[in-house]
Amino acid sequence: MARRFPLTLSALGLLAWAIAPATISAPSAGPFPLPIVIWHGMGDSCCSPMGIGHIADNLRKYLGVYVYSIATGDGRDADVRSSYIGNINDQVAKVCNDLKEIPELQNGFNAVGFSQGGQFLRAVLQRCQHTGPRMHKLVTLGSQHEGVQNMPGCIVHTAGCKNIQKWLTHNAYRPEVQEKWIQAQFLKDPYRKAEYLNSSIFLADINNEREEKNEQYRLNLASLEKLVLFRFTYDIVVVPRDSSWFSFFDGTALIPMPELALFKEDWIGLKELYDRGDLIFGDCPTGHMTFTWDWFKTNVADEYLAANPALEEWADAV
Repeated sequence: MARRFPLTLSALGLLAWAIAPATISAPSAGPFPLPIVIWHGMGDSCCSPMGIGHIADNLRKYLGVYVYSIATGDGRDADVRSSYIGNINDQVAKVCNDLKEIPELQNGFNAVGFSQGGQFLRAVLQRCQHTGPRMHKLVTLGSQHEGVQNMPGCIVHTAGCKNIQKWLTHNAYRPEVQEKWIQAQFLKDPYRKAEYLNSSIFLADINNEREEKNEQYRLNLASLEKLVLFRFTYDIVVVPRDSSWFSFFDGTALIPMPELALFKEDWIGLKELYDRGDLIFGDCPTGHMTFTWDWFKTNVADEYLAANPALEEWADAV
């Protein structure tokens, strides 16, 4: 289900990964799907058959398109590690350069970001759209666009994991932690706003939250044909879950996107997209990243990836 205006307050769910197998059949939409770029989430790798690799393979079979699944580490173990350890600004810069070198993408592509991969692909868009290749549509699922108020939850709730989570949350704005821990780079503690603005090396930048704004970020995001934001209804990994819809918990209440200065003053182009009708909000009725291929096929592949109207219009014209 998709909608244009998010107002629902936060809810909780369980961390899991359960992409169920499904039958692959021919797409129902038009004949001109663009290539697709995808970026996996925390703890996954580009090509794992039990994770995003499954989605990539299904998209190739279903749509018959080139699919590039981003890896930020050399090999599966290194790729998983790089989803926790590293500097996301360096990773984004590398991805921008890599996309320029892939022949199949040079006439443009659509993109899908899973969990933290969503805000990372948005950074690719905002920083590199004007130098190409062009991203036409961006779909994000359970992404942390307004950050998280504490470090993402543990898959196994052991005392050791909880202690690490607590330590990282408390120390997230220390330079050595910001430079090394990926999740610290999009932690937005509502009780430490000044510290966040001064120390965040990633999220505060791509959200244009500092006094000096980067106009190119706004122009690049607004150049999208569509920005589609899916929230997981029962998400407790992303806290608040409505960060997936650019909403922020300020320490007292959840502030929906239309009430944020980010939107009202159009710091990154969200208002322009919304006014055009090209900012779409949807719900996936599961916990974090527990969707099935059938749900993804119907709500993402068929709806936003199966055809490119601009190319269809061009084909009709010639």
